[in-house]
Amino acid sequence: MPDCCVIGGGVIGLSIARELAGRGLTVTVMSRDAASATASWAAGGIFPAQPEIALGPDATPLEQFTAFSDRLHRQWAAELQAETGIDNGLRQCGTLALSIDDATAAELCDDLTRWQRLGIPCERVSAAAVGRLAPALAAAANAGTIQGGCFLPTETQLRPPRHLAALHASCRARGVTLIDHSRVLGFDLADNRIVAVRYSSPKSGPTTLPTECVCLATGAWSEGLLADLGIQIQTKPWRGQILLHRTAPGLLTQVVNLGAGFDYLIPREDGRLLIGSTIEDVGFAPMTTPATIERLERLVRLLLPETPFGAPERSWAGLRPGSPDGLPTIGPLPGIENGWLATGHFRAGLHLSTGTAVTMADLMSDCEPPLPTEAFSATRHRAGAVTLPPG
Repeated sequence: MPDCCVIGGGVIGLSIARELAGRGLTVTVMSRDAASATASWAAGGIFPAQPEIALGPDATPLEQFTAFSDRLHRQWAAELQAETGIDNGLRQCGTLALSIDDATAAELCDDLTRWQRLGIPCERVSAAAVGRLAPALAAAANAGTIQGGCFLPTETQLRPPRHLAALHASCRARGVTLIDHSRVLGFDLADNRIVAVRYSSPKSGPTTLPTECVCLATGAWSEGLLADLGIQIQTKPWRGQILLHRTAPGLLTQVVNLGAGFDYLIPREDGRLLIGSTIEDVGFAPMTTPATIERLERLVRLLLPETPFGAPERSWAGLRPGSPDGLPTIGPLPGIENGWLATGHFRAGLHLSTGTAVTMADLMSDCEPPLPTEAFSATRHRAGAVTLPPG
């Protein structure tokens, strides 16, 4: 019998499993899909720049948690490479956040105010300076397409498929049992405790797994499993689509954002260039659409008009888990003594995965977590918060 059954094989679930196993617990992870079908695999892997100094008392709980998670990623990247030999691609690359019209200029102004409040290194740059920092953007700057922007030298990125592969290998090395392509059929409860998980997989068919505790980390699919436990917490899927081109290595070295960063270019060291992304309310439909891929093609050609592009290498889509108030839910399940929940991370699942794992492992071990968790408690949803648009 495992000490804990983690349901969810994305970056949140695997990170929690790795942390629990590293503390000596016996852990089983159930995953409904292959890693390549998770939102974390489909993500771009941008980690927004963080402050280089301690955050002040005016920082929000999410800002504090993000800075904590960001620091942990440096430690985890080194540990994962030492344990598995896999380089997850964590690199400080910097970002050029650009304005191309009044809307993106206004978004950038709001972001600049927040960056300055948090002490994040940033510098306003002219269109000409953009072209000097990133020569591939000079043609768009000279044409007036790019009006100006901000340079954030400390923004980082990682490569999600490599990170997930490293987490998988680390979990296996730490003794975690991984059950892929499993569907949870229900839970057996006794005295407000989950005593077993009923599931089905191609290898075993319908199976019952007794367990000491259960952690749900099922992303956009969390709402249905929670309903089986009599808990109502909305976890809305928001689709994102990404296009991938192959370019010459070094064409761009910085991430390029437009305005608030919903549209972006992410250059990889091997020359691959990710173009994203979308935020679409389409339910559980994780597929690309011709109209969106065409829009992403127009975006990359708008910013790189003199760069020759062949056919795209590939495109894909994923479903981000949104929450009613835009915050993740991290902590105990209401009314379930041995049930835990980690979901609703929206666009920040990769970035917040390390902090979520450490916090969850502390809570599940009756240890004091490094930061207060009240803002992320599942009980806050009982207040009936209104669903907000993502942003």
